[in-house]
Amino acid sequence: MKELFGIVLGIFLFFGVIFFFGGIEIINILLNANLGYFFLALLIQVCIIFLHTLRLKIIIFTQKYKLKLTRIFKILISGMAVNQLIPIIKAGGEPIKLYYLTKSDIPTTKAGPSVIIEITSELISFYITLLILIIFLSTTKLISVGFLYIGIILSVLCLTGFFFMFRILLDKTKIEKFIEKYILKFFKTDAKMSSKVFTSSFKNLLCNKGLCLKIFSISFLSRFLDFFRIYFVFLAINFPVSFTLVLVVWVLIVLFSLIPWLPGGLGLVEGGTISTLLILGIPTSFSSSLLLLERFLSFWIVIIVGLTTLYFLSKEFK
Repeated sequence: MKELFGIVLGIFLFFGVIFFFGGIEIINILLNANLGYFFLALLIQVCIIFLHTLRLKIIIFTQKYKLKLTRIFKILISGMAVNQLIPIIKAGGEPIKLYYLTKSDIPTTKAGPSVIIEITSELISFYITLLILIIFLSTTKLISVGFLYIGIILSVLCLTGFFFMFRILLDKTKIEKFIEKYILKFFKTDAKMSSKVFTSSFKNLLCNKGLCLKIFSISFLSRFLDFFRIYFVFLAINFPVSFTLVLVVWVLIVLFSLIPWLPGGLGLVEGGTISTLLILGIPTSFSSSLLLLERFLSFWIVIIVGLTTLYFLSKEFK
């Protein structure tokens, strides 16, 4: 009930902030939008989701398991939707992926490492891109130096978290204790055998240079396509834009999304980004229109498709 209230409140804040800043001018801009550029932006978002699906399929195939691309898409988009609804970005949907992978006849000792490697490549590419862009935009004085400190702190925390996570995952004794304490009370499994298979699977994936090259290439390509999606949204609202401004918008949306708030940062992302763009000289009507279309592509489509898919998945495996 609390989550539903947060989503409803977030939706009101989302549209409230957008129209507070833009008013009736937003409607005029959207009515005159270039549909060709908008559909290009939509196509790029579809390509990003496809790349994420392909990345997970490659990892699963490396584990010697085969799942149809459509099944992997359903599992992935369901997890992505849950991720979007969690106040802290990129977290929360992984148990959904793990659950439905195991329901698709992939053992937990194989599905677990697959999900961990997949989200690891996503988060590392995400934070590395964020840090590089913040350093670049700060040195060129396009954003405040304060954002640089935030970016460095977040990146250090992320890398530190991965360091300790890998130490635990590669330690057979710690894995055994975890399984004995939290798994055996619910399932009749051999803790030592399960932890041995899990650790072995994780090491094999982590040390597979060919696999790492593929999935990290896909992850960074997805980040690159994010920029082009925003670029075409700018063109769709007939606003002349430099690629540097596109990078600024991406960084602002990401940073405001990382602040614990309502689901998806609704209201905060829009208000914070629009206010910052106003300081940079972007009229509020254009920045509001930009956020309305960009969030529809990168947030609402994932939510609508993902939750619908999750509903049918739950019925299928009921």
